[in-house]
Amino acid sequence: MNTLKAETNFNEMQTALIISQDAEIVSVWEALFQQKNCSVICETSAHDALQTARLLSPALIVLNLDLPHLELLALCRELRTTTQGTLLLLTPKRKKQEIFDYYNAGVDEHLTTPISPMALLIKSMAWMMRQEWVIPRTQSANIYA
Repeated sequence: MNTLKAETNFNEMQTALIISQDAEIVSVWEALFQQKNCSVICETSAHDALQTARLLSPALIVLNLDLPHLELLALCRELRTTTQGTLLLLTPKRKKQEIFDYYNAGVDEHLTTPISPMALLIKSMAWMMRQEWVIPRTQSANIYA
């Protein structure tokens, strides 16, 4: 009996952009992603992150900045225009409407913090595997309530 095994071919190095001001957790995430053959770029500000994203068009963006809701929404929209890759947003518990707004702004998945480094890695790798199976979108999704 043949068993199909879903594996991502990470022979080609993928670029992950981590946007966070938490240096301690970033160093853990960076080490984990590098073990999975990802080139990791870390930024601590929205401005620098946008510049880097425009230059590199990363396969994965992990966004973990403590910004007011409207600023975070604007940043998500801008980041979505820079890449067809996955955009993961990490925030403390939010209201349902705010989470809905983030998805409309182009976020692929909202994850509530704190999150274990391994859970983030597993989610990230799963999303990056999906990129190989479907044609990524080039703009934010329109979700209607």
